[in-house]
Amino acid sequence: MSYFCKQAGEVQYTGSSILVFVVLVLSLAAAKDQWRTEVNIQGRALKGFTFKILLTTAPYLCDVKCEQEITCQSYNYNKENKICELNNRTKEARPENFISAPAWFYIRRLNGRVPLGSIPELPAQSCQEIKLSEGKDTVSNMYWLDESGKGNAVLDYCDMAISGRIPLSCKEIWTNKRIRLDGPYRIRVNSSAKIASVFCHMTPIPGCGDGGWTLVMKIDGHKQTFTYYAEYWNNTVAYNESAGTSLNEDETKLSSFWSTPFTRLCLGMKHPANGVTNWIALNYSASSLRDVIGDGTFRPTNLSVTEWKKLLNNSGIQDGCQMQGFNSINKGFDHGTGAKTRIGIIGSPDRCNQTMVSRIGFGSAGSFYFMDDSNSCGNELHNEVSIKAFGYIFVQ
Repeated sequence: MSYFCKQAGEVQYTGSSILVFVVLVLSLAAAKDQWRTEVNIQGRALKGFTFKILLTTAPYLCDVKCEQEITCQSYNYNKENKICELNNRTKEARPENFISAPAWFYIRRLNGRVPLGSIPELPAQSCQEIKLSEGKDTVSNMYWLDESGKGNAVLDYCDMAISGRIPLSCKEIWTNKRIRLDGPYRIRVNSSAKIASVFCHMTPIPGCGDGGWTLVMKIDGHKQTFTYYAEYWNNTVAYNESAGTSLNEDETKLSSFWSTPFTRLCLGMKHPANGVTNWIALNYSASSLRDVIGDGTFRPTNLSVTEWKKLLNNSGIQDGCQMQGFNSINKGFDHGTGAKTRIGIIGSPDRCNQTMVSRIGFGSAGSFYFMDDSNSCGNELHNEVSIKAFGYIFVQ
């Protein structure tokens, strides 16, 4: 660097020297990030998370060994016996295991430490442990968790605002919590937001059993929002999500429709005449309701006709030929006007090679033999019965 002195203590730089000086300062600033900022803590050690023990002649060799192991988060070093213990946790993640150990010192890995929960080889036991390990600025995201500690790592979503794992369903919340009150809860869903507020029926439902039911849809039989032909039955577009946190009579389709696995459904219909809601349970296992309905394939169920009729008092269904299940439609004889329903039962008076003239179900249509094609949820029995109900679909 070229310069000359004007007076004692005063330096004059040339134009080229200024540039060199700036580059030097920037280089030093960048290098600062590479300097060790971790310090060893004398007389302490992290116990219970050692995955490898080595003999090394000097502490720096223990540091080298730690950096060679992808799961190494910190290490303990015994100065007297030259013992190096590599840990898969830090004292921040497990402060309760950071104990007094006079012959030892502890140090957290500096270079190349993999954040806890970021790879399947280094799963955390909880979201809280990740936040403790990585600091308060840890973002909500998908992380590898092994809650049992038995080597079964799964990729799960952690909401760092609450330092908790977001449950998959209301059933999971019901199982793990003592307080079981009906109302809105947050569950994990397959959407850009990753989480959704849904109504959870935590108390028992007559006809369905114990609580832990996740709301999927609410359907107003007077409206065409969820008619049999609606695209909502095969897409991943939610509808009026704000209405999905209560049982009020506002239609909704929640992201639980395509995100929540289940082994049972609880179906309810509120009768327009007396306001009474009747419920029935349907055993069926799937990764989501969309996976069952979305492709339009008929998938049969085996409820009795009596059970389906329990949904609405004074309902009726033709008993000559019946089809029940998901995407119930007699395709060969539908002719565009036959009874059809996304979840429910359809019937004809005599044989199955006829157009269906009655239905009880959710997501319905059909105008043949004086049925009301606009009834999207409820019961139609040719020209004898027409009940437009308000329907509820829960999964568990």
